[in-house]
Amino acid sequence: MSTISLSVNADSPRYKIGMALWTGYPENVQGFKDGLAEKGIDIDNQVEFVEGVISSDKAIQKRAAEKIKESNVDLVYSLTTPGTVIIKETLPESTPIVFSIVTYPADSGLIESFEYSANNLVGTSNYVPLQHYVALISELAPNTKSVAIFHRKGEPNSNIQTTNLIRLLKRKNIMALNIEAVDINDLTEQANQVAGQVDLFITTTDTLLQNGGETALIKISLENKVPILSSNKAGILSGSTFGPVADLYVLGKMSGHKAAEILLNGTRPSHIESDLQEQPTFLINSQSASLLGLEIDKNSSDKYQWYENE
Repeated sequence: MSTISLSVNADSPRYKIGMALWTGYPENVQGFKDGLAEKGIDIDNQVEFVEGVISSDKAIQKRAAEKIKESNVDLVYSLTTPGTVIIKETLPESTPIVFSIVTYPADSGLIESFEYSANNLVGTSNYVPLQHYVALISELAPNTKSVAIFHRKGEPNSNIQTTNLIRLLKRKNIMALNIEAVDINDLTEQANQVAGQVDLFITTTDTLLQNGGETALIKISLENKVPILSSNKAGILSGSTFGPVADLYVLGKMSGHKAAEILLNGTRPSHIESDLQEQPTFLINSQSASLLGLEIDKNSSDKYQWYENE
C-alpha cells in the first residue's frame, strides 16, 4: 500500500491539523476529535489545530485556506462542499484533505468516486437516499399534492438534491416548486409567497438552510400550518416536523477515523473509501406534528425517533 510522509517536529505537537469549518458545525467537529481519540491520537498533547475563520463568505474562506496552507499542516479537516472546493483549490495535492458534510462529493467533482477518490481527498457524506423522503411523505403526509423545496442559489449539493427529488416526486404525481434563495431574507420572502400554495415544505442539506434558513422557515411553517420535511437533524430539533437525517456527530467521528488512518499509518486518502451513514435517523418533532394536525401514532412503528421539546 502506498503511504505518505508526514512532517514531525520533536519540539511541537506531533500532528498539525488545519480546520476549515465554514460556519462551524460544533457537533461534527466534536465527532471528528472523538474519532481521532478513539484511534489512539492524544488530542490534548499530540495535536495542534490550526483553525480557520468561521464564515460562509467565500472570500473570507479563501483567505483562511491560504493561512492554513502557510501553516504547513499535516492534514486538513474541511466541512461542506463550498468550503472543501476552496480547500482543494488552495492546498497542494501533497496535503491530505478529509471532508465531511459534503452531500455529493463525486457528483460535485471533489473525488472520482466513493471507492476511489483518485486524489488527496477522502471523507464522509451527509447524503440520505432520496427514496426515504418519498416514503416518509407517503407514510406521514399521504395527502400531499404539492411541495416547495428550498435551497441556496448556486450551491452544487442542494441543486443536485433538489433536481433529483423533483424527478422522484413527479413519479408520485406530486408537483414541486424549486425555491432558490440567495440569503435568509430572500428565503423568507419566497416562503411567505408560496405558503398558501403547497402542502409541504422541504429543506435541503445546504449552508443556507443549516445556518438560519430553516429556523426562518419553521416560523412560517407553524403560522401557515405547512409541515416541513427536513434534511437536517438540527432543523427538526428546532421545530421542523419530520425527516430522514444524517447524524453530523456520527459523520464527524467516521471522518476522524479516516484522518487517524492517514496520520498514524501514512495511508493515502485515495486508498481509503469515502462513506455515508449506513442508516439515516427517522426523526419526528412531536410538538410540531401536533400543532400542524398530523396524526401520527407513536406506537405504529419503532423505526421513528420522537423528539419532545423541553
